[in-house]
Amino acid sequence: MKKILFLLALAGFSATAFSQHFVSATYLGKTPPTTFALFTSKAIYSVDAYKITYNTTNVDGTPTIASGMVVVPDGSACDSLPMAAYAHGTVLLRSDVPSRNNGESLIAKVVASTGAIAVAPDYLGLGDNPGLHPYLHAETEATATIDLMRAAREYLGDSLNIYFNKETFVTGYSQGGHAAMATAKYIQDSGLTAEFNLIAAGPASGPYFLSGSQAEVLISNAPYSNPGYICYLLFAMNRVYGNIYQNYYDTLIPPYFDGTYDMSVVNALLPNTLSGFLQDTVLANFRNDSVGKTHPIWKALLAQDNYDWKPNFPMQLYYCTLDEQVNFQNSLDAELAMTAKGASVTAVDKGAFNHGGCVVPSLQGALGFFLSNKTNCTVG
Repeated sequence: MKKILFLLALAGFSATAFSQHFVSATYLGKTPPTTFALFTSKAIYSVDAYKITYNTTNVDGTPTIASGMVVVPDGSACDSLPMAAYAHGTVLLRSDVPSRNNGESLIAKVVASTGAIAVAPDYLGLGDNPGLHPYLHAETEATATIDLMRAAREYLGDSLNIYFNKETFVTGYSQGGHAAMATAKYIQDSGLTAEFNLIAAGPASGPYFLSGSQAEVLISNAPYSNPGYICYLLFAMNRVYGNIYQNYYDTLIPPYFDGTYDMSVVNALLPNTLSGFLQDTVLANFRNDSVGKTHPIWKALLAQDNYDWKPNFPMQLYYCTLDEQVNFQNSLDAELAMTAKGASVTAVDKGAFNHGGCVVPSLQGALGFFLSNKTNCTVG
């Protein structure tokens, strides 16, 4: 693969001339299946990981280049493979993303070790993509994921003779749960099911009902474990819509959102209640509009809701009852709304764990759900 890219560079050709989405690939190394033994007994392949850069669209629809990770099993005899997309959770540090081959890459590697193509987008504003990450913006969470899947299909087929059989599964944790739900909904709503045959989806601990279950932290003024998330959301929604605020009222916090700081730094600088860092009139106007929801913040939250629709494929929603970051009621509300429309959706209680403790049991559940729905491959 490195030799191929080197020859292209010598010839003066850009990889974008040969495909619509794929831009470049960098080999990140091989990991043996024994690495994943504590996570799953289904890990049978060593995996090869690649950083991929690819063409996608910005929040305003203009072209941009983003990055992500693609992982493939080494030695599979299958003619073609299913693809699973893993969407990562909230990060503020630009480098804390799958393409940097760190902890965020683990889940994609685990999935690939079972015999599938795995992709993990960095999202806009993270990894190689410039600017502020549009945190919890459903449309670009989806397009960043889908365009990475397309780039992976192009690169793997053209350069590595690894082919995608169209069977698609999406999962993710925390923000990634929201992103996985957004991706599944976008594929179905946009008529992309012939390109990506969604066999199932397994979002985990996601804020699917931002204007409802998750908005309780904004309404109640109860202490919140990660107040930096609120700033992240407001900054991001202002990037997308431009009407959340006209200027910063404080000069301390905004510089910490330049991609070089971890969220723990921001959390340490903020009070743990909204009244401690949001202007009184802004907070009062927002709370007083909790019924009509015409305030710009409410409109932004409503636009990111993805709990109330009918998926045409099976879905499981994983949650834990002691989650202090994402209200587990999000999963129950989504199950209720979707099943009322006739969908095959089940909210699965993974135990009395907090947000961090819920990661492994939830993603183990999602992996098992994927493996039980994919078809056995054909061997040429």
